[in-house]
Amino acid sequence: MPTELILRPIYADTDAEGVVYYAVYLEWMEKGRTELIRDTGYTVADFKKEGIIFAVRRAEIDYHAPARYDEVISIKTKITEIKGATITFEHEIINKETEQLLVGGKILLVALKSESLKPIRIPEKLIKALHII
Repeated sequence: MPTELILRPIYADTDAEGVVYYAVYLEWMEKGRTELIRDTGYTVADFKKEGIIFAVRRAEIDYHAPARYDEVISIKTKITEIKGATITFEHEIINKETEQLLVGGKILLVALKSESLKPIRIPEKLIKALHII
């Protein structure tokens, strides 16, 4: 169940040359993941209320071309695997006007009990909401 988020880089996202700073792409990926989860009818806050938090275990990013100030950017996010306590998201950040792939990445999250920070299986209701069983 992929999701797409459209945005435009603001001045604070860029360096002196108007190019998006490399770490900003990680923030955009988080926004994509948040929207994908929201599309299921849940929010990250809902899981926190139940004592479950998600932490990034691994981030892989391939930079192909820069995004620039005020370009229309598409962040496409999908889930590629849910296994035990982990969930893998794949992201593509694309210039919406040219369709050029700017950045690709994978983020591996681990579900944790908020009190102990010990891994916990991905909740069944989230798996069902994502139609991955």
